[in-house]
Amino acid sequence: MAGDAIVIGAGISGLTAAYYLKKAGRNPLLLESADRAGGVIESLDAEGFLIERGPNSLRGTQELLDLTEDLSLTREFMAGDPHAPAYVYFGGELHAVPMSPTALVKTRLLSTSAKLRLLKEPFIRPRIATGEESLASFVRRRLGSEVLERIVAPFVSGVYAGDVEQLSVQAVFGQFAEFEAEAGSILRGAIRAARRAKQEAARKQEPPKRSLKPYRLCSFKNGLQSLPRTLAKALGGCFVSSARVTDVQAQPSIPKFRVTYELHGQRQSVAADRLIIATPADAAARLLQNVAPALASLLTDLPYTSIASVPLAYRVEQLGRPLDGFGFLAPRSAGLRTLGSIWSSSLFPNRAPAGWAYCTNFIGGETDRAAAQLSDEELIRIVHGDLQKVLGVTGEPRRLPITRWPRAIPQYVIGHAERTKQIETALAQVKGLRLIGNYLHGVAIGDCLRNAKMAAATLVQT
Repeated sequence: MAGDAIVIGAGISGLTAAYYLKKAGRNPLLLESADRAGGVIESLDAEGFLIERGPNSLRGTQELLDLTEDLSLTREFMAGDPHAPAYVYFGGELHAVPMSPTALVKTRLLSTSAKLRLLKEPFIRPRIATGEESLASFVRRRLGSEVLERIVAPFVSGVYAGDVEQLSVQAVFGQFAEFEAEAGSILRGAIRAARRAKQEAARKQEPPKRSLKPYRLCSFKNGLQSLPRTLAKALGGCFVSSARVTDVQAQPSIPKFRVTYELHGQRQSVAADRLIIATPADAAARLLQNVAPALASLLTDLPYTSIASVPLAYRVEQLGRPLDGFGFLAPRSAGLRTLGSIWSSSLFPNRAPAGWAYCTNFIGGETDRAAAQLSDEELIRIVHGDLQKVLGVTGEPRRLPITRWPRAIPQYVIGHAERTKQIETALAQVKGLRLIGNYLHGVAIGDCLRNAKMAAATLVQT
């Protein structure tokens, strides 16, 4: 297979990269150690409940919509209600997250003093110090402590399961940090950026992009696994599962890379000029030991956090209130151990049998590292107790399969932005090699799709 491309890892990043390489006329080989495609994306039918063991929904992006159309998945594609509220549990009650200036004025999630504090943001002096800053420090300076505690920290828990005191604003909300650096204010920076984007589009005479407003929450009729499953099917013989890569070598001659793997007890070897590694960071580090040891060392200790996904079902009459939105998140000061709850059966149809509702609840993360190691019984007891407080549920829950992810989400801690620059510098020294996944430039599936597509495009051009 000399001269083509090898992709290692068939999570959503590797699948997408291989798909676009094949679409461009290449003949990629995608190797996956597991017996299925999809990585953390896994949909499970559990006695009539459609359970997502990893991510529960997608945010619509241009790349997602393009890929859905390419794969003829449009009929399977579903967009939830874009106006479905997300809640924060605080002060013993649920508050809809304010999504408009009017809602911000009316909300009881923030005090009057906190709302007035927001008005001062354009007049607060920008930070002079260089280097990365924690997200907590940045938000406190510019928006105030209440916004940090009651809005930003819960949101970050929902995305990263991280600690706002440790996460880097330059890595997590880099655009906000740039707005302050360039314009002295988040608000002024956002206005300038919007104006520049409009002017640039007019200069290039680009047609307007489709609106993403209707696609805030997306999935597929049979769950998110429909996307990786369809990608794998489109790749046909280019995708090989149960193939454990044992060695990667860089060769002085062409083809440049030689990959050795085991398949059904047999040792096989392939070579190619282009190599994409789409595994978690620690696995990528092991694979690169003989190819780029300096690059491997930068990936070795990149931190991840652990999470347990605890879905619980209730008869509708057990609920003390309707599940009329996306779900809720909880500040660490709210007295709950559950990080957040997604009201899965309310987001999309056919997620639960008639008369039932179920929530997918997450516990653990950087502020509660021991939680994911608890027994099933203890996890259910804790989460059910939290749902009694928040939703007023009565009786006992119906147990559904619990999933533990010991390395669930990479943590973009202080130093991550600088580390990423070093990784990119080291990567540029190895022609034909690309790294993709959720540990460098965004943890969301949409980020992975975008970065995988870009990686495939750059390799096609070389």
